[in-house]
Amino acid sequence: MARAAARDAGVTNATFEVASVYDLPHPDDRFDVAHAHQVLQHLSDPVAALRELRRVVKPGGLIAIRDADYASMLSHPVMARIERWRALYRAVARQNKAEPDAGRHLASWAAEAGFEAGDCELNFSVRSYSASSDEEDRRRWGRDWAARCLHSDFGKQAVEYGLATRAEMEEIASAWTEFSENSSAVMYYVNGELMLRA
Repeated sequence: MARAAARDAGVTNATFEVASVYDLPHPDDRFDVAHAHQVLQHLSDPVAALRELRRVVKPGGLIAIRDADYASMLSHPVMARIERWRALYRAVARQNKAEPDAGRHLASWAAEAGFEAGDCELNFSVRSYSASSDEEDRRRWGRDWAARCLHSDFGKQAVEYGLATRAEMEEIASAWTEFSENSSAVMYYVNGELMLRA
C-alpha cells in the first residue's frame, strides 16, 4: 500500500521495510527523525519501542509520536452499537496487552523510556469526521470500520475472546454502514502528540 501510494505520488527517494519496532535493522544514530503514527497503542511494550526509536535517531534528532485515545471517541447521533464497538475495541486491545487510550500515556511512557521532561513536548489535537470537513473521509471512516468489524483481527478476536458474537459484530458493522450513509453523522476523538528530542 505504501509503495503504491509513493509510486502514485511520484516519490522515488523512499524505501519501505517490514521490521519489529523492538529490534530495528539499523545502526545507532542513523536517522534525523523517527515518526510513529497510531503505533504505540497496538504494542504490549511501548516503552521498549520508544527506547529503540531513540537508539536509531541521531543525538538532537526528533521522535514524533501520535496516538489516539479511544475512550474519547464520541459520535452524533449516539448509536448504541457504535458505543458497544468502542467498548469492544478497548477490551480486545487490553486482552492483547495493548493500550487503546495510548494518547494520554505518551508522556509517562517517554519518562519510563529515559527521556527528560525538557526533551518532551506533549500536545493534543482533535480528529473529526464530518460532512463539513470532508464528506468522503467521513464516509470512508464508517465503511472502513464496518469492514474491520467483520474482516480484521479486531473483529475476529472479539469473537475468539468471547467478548462478542459474530451476529453482534455484524450488527456493529451495520451501524458503521449506517453512520457512513448519514451525512449529518459526526465522530471525533483526541490524539496525544508527543515530540521527543533524542
